[in-house]
Amino acid sequence: MSRRATISYGLGVIFAAGGAVCWSLGGALVRLTHGLDVWQIIFYRSWVLLVCILAWFALAHRGRVTRQIADAGINGVIAGLACGIAGLTFIGSLFYITVAQSIFMVGVSPFLSAIIGYWILREAIPGMTWLAMTVALIGLGIMLSGNVGSASLTGAARAIYSAFAFSCYSVLLRWGQDTDMTAALIWNALFLIVVSAIVLIVPNPLHSGSGLAEFNIGFDNFLLCFVMGAVQLSLGLGLFTLGSRSVPAAQLSLIALVEPTISPIWAWLAASELPPILTFVGGAVILAAIAAQALFSARRRKPAYVYEPG
Repeated sequence: MSRRATISYGLGVIFAAGGAVCWSLGGALVRLTHGLDVWQIIFYRSWVLLVCILAWFALAHRGRVTRQIADAGINGVIAGLACGIAGLTFIGSLFYITVAQSIFMVGVSPFLSAIIGYWILREAIPGMTWLAMTVALIGLGIMLSGNVGSASLTGAARAIYSAFAFSCYSVLLRWGQDTDMTAALIWNALFLIVVSAIVLIVPNPLHSGSGLAEFNIGFDNFLLCFVMGAVQLSLGLGLFTLGSRSVPAAQLSLIALVEPTISPIWAWLAASELPPILTFVGGAVILAAIAAQALFSARRRKPAYVYEPG
């Protein structure tokens, strides 16, 4: 057996937050595309994600790529599907309710992660974590006040299911922390490629056109999709997965709220979409809650070690 030090809790928080920052670029990058719909974007950025993750596995594990994917097992498969379902159900909710309403409902994911994490992993949830999650949810409410109208039951259900799927993804990353759970991203990419290809080719109410012509998006749009796949998804999900090695599931979902906090700033810089002042106020509340939780937990933790076959 050989011993290697895991990343510290503080570094795990930085990695997870860095992943959420990468995710937050999505809205601004979408604003820069021309004439694309969400399914074309999902298809191409998922292909880029798949290539990037396979390249990473080839470099990191050399001749043991297949073994590493197999070691992640069914846990990796389910985690990848859960991540993909979270994204798709969030998109589906937007057909019925506003972006603001969807984001607010997805904000319950830290609470769901806390419950699922305690049930499956027996990860105790300190009172400070519950307080930070509650404050962060209040911050989301401040961000979205003035934008929230009446929500349909269907849209609300899909947004809540998205939160549940993402919570399952966070817990499964923790469950498989002794393996390279980056393998989950391979299954996530394959799942989204298949689903988006079907939507683009087969006539259906989710996409206005159909057929192979729907894959023609132009070079400029492809470059933007490449950045989404390489930076927003590959780097973002990779960093978040690394962070999951030392950060409990509930706190992972809490840190993920950095994404809706930072997204309006990128949209403002990229497309001159100036958000209401309450967006910044609520975002500051969320970031303060995350920072307080991270500092509180860092002071209580010690460096840890894991063992791997050597």
